[in-house]
Amino acid sequence: MDEMIVMSLVFLVLLAAVLLWVRKRYNAKVIQVENELKFFKREKEYSGEAMMVCSKNHEILFANGAAKTLFSLKKKDDSYEIDGMAELKLATAEPIDFFDAIERKSHTNKGNFRFKDAILVVNGKKKIVNIYIDRNSWNIDDTITCVIDTNARRGNEVAKSDGKVDFLTGFPSQFTSLADINTLVIESQKKSESFALFLLGIDHFSDIQTTLGQAYTNTVLKNMANYFVENPDENRKVYRMDCDKFLLIMKHVDEDELARKVARKLIIDIGDYYKGDVNTRLTVSFGIARYPTNGENATKLINHVYIALDNAQKDSVSNIEIFNQETQIIHKDELKMNEEIIAGLKNKEFLLHYQPIFNLKEEKMIGAEALIRWNHPQLGLISPDKFLEVAEKTGLIVNIGEYVFREAMRQRKQWDELGFNKFRITLNLSLREMQVDELIKKINILFEEYKVDPFDFNLDISEKDAMANIDKTAIDFALFKDAGLTISLDQFGAGYSSLKYLQSLPLLMLKIDRSLIFDLSSNMDHQTAVKGIINLAHTLGYEVVAEGVETSKEVMVLTNLNCDHAQGYLFSRPLPVFEFQELLR
Repeated sequence: MDEMIVMSLVFLVLLAAVLLWVRKRYNAKVIQVENELKFFKREKEYSGEAMMVCSKNHEILFANGAAKTLFSLKKKDDSYEIDGMAELKLATAEPIDFFDAIERKSHTNKGNFRFKDAILVVNGKKKIVNIYIDRNSWNIDDTITCVIDTNARRGNEVAKSDGKVDFLTGFPSQFTSLADINTLVIESQKKSESFALFLLGIDHFSDIQTTLGQAYTNTVLKNMANYFVENPDENRKVYRMDCDKFLLIMKHVDEDELARKVARKLIIDIGDYYKGDVNTRLTVSFGIARYPTNGENATKLINHVYIALDNAQKDSVSNIEIFNQETQIIHKDELKMNEEIIAGLKNKEFLLHYQPIFNLKEEKMIGAEALIRWNHPQLGLISPDKFLEVAEKTGLIVNIGEYVFREAMRQRKQWDELGFNKFRITLNLSLREMQVDELIKKINILFEEYKVDPFDFNLDISEKDAMANIDKTAIDFALFKDAGLTISLDQFGAGYSSLKYLQSLPLLMLKIDRSLIFDLSSNMDHQTAVKGIINLAHTLGYEVVAEGVETSKEVMVLTNLNCDHAQGYLFSRPLPVFEFQELLR
């Protein structure tokens, strides 16, 4: 009995010693881990890379500042949890839960591993990342360290050194595009297929760079690349060209209407992608050239798509221009074009088309905008964006302006004699015309010659031109008003006006820029902006015209926002005189 007691005591002493030894080892390890964690926090809290320590049950034990922001983490007792949903998209697979992705990878990788160029989706927001999983640093209870690098680069680093890949975005460069297009031309010839080039340009990019700096615009370009990576299309390949431009090669685009539809969707989607940028309202435009219609080799196609983009960005933003033969006129020698304009005026090659303006509530035509066209003897009918720039540079814009006024008054006189209902004709006024001191006198002479009412004419000037010299604009507008003319501010909403200047001008109407209209039915930000413009205009006593209306959904939204008038292809394209007269009967 005594012997058993002694043995029991010895056993208890040994057990206590073992437990004490284990406890000391455990405490030492805990202290070590705590010290390491403190060091981890001190060294990594403000690192640009997101870092987390996670348990085998996916409990987040530690997260630095970058990880808290990236994953929208919130504190829960002694750990963190994701406020929402975090997923990983790998290659072409569907997104799966972030921790499930790590768990699956762990089954085939017992040591450290990484995810390269994965798409991290946190509450719907996507970001390209490289993720490094380290299982050695924190090995108590199978904890792991996740390091998320949000500055992931795409592309082959070796290829970048020889210019085949753009260093900033990781996309194939413009040098690669030439070879790829010529290869695709050969393939398309064999299969009798077509394709299209879409050249994306960021509107007002140089102004943005001047205002916000190169670092900001570099981020804009990287984000643009991210958009295309995060929204892949098997029929599309993207290249980084010069400056702000991206070239898209799209297969199976064989009609102009389909090309416009594709470009329109991209403009809307990219606008939504940048919607959270508080620094600027980023918009893009597209130039389009189709094979084989617009060129039969890479050099011609690229030249033509650049010409198309140049035209698209001249007048407004969020524009789409498809190359056609008449576009090449802008690249002729300016002196020769100047001579052709002089000859055109002498030979009466210029004519006016009229686009109706409709009242949305009464559903009737209340006016029309007179738009000049050039019936060129070799190139056929040419729109004004192809020749007015040269006319402005050489001063011939004054002669063209006088022709437009004379022709519109002659036509007004004829319609009055035929007994057609009265409506106001809107005439576009260029900045160069406004700087001609004798313009008012010439207009008054024309009114006297044709015996027409000045009130039947409205002068249309762009918001940008009006704000270029606001003091002179106010004086000139007052002179026009004294002459009996009304005035509208065109392309309003591009961001140039201030309220102080706006309310000082004697305006009849504000014409909302089409860049705010084309996606109005789906873009809530544009609806808010348009509503604000309409309310402001009505407060100041101005009427409002929405330009570029193309769908019945846009009309529904504009009507609900109390917009007064609208014009666009939904109602009518610009019509020659005899076709337009059918609307007046």
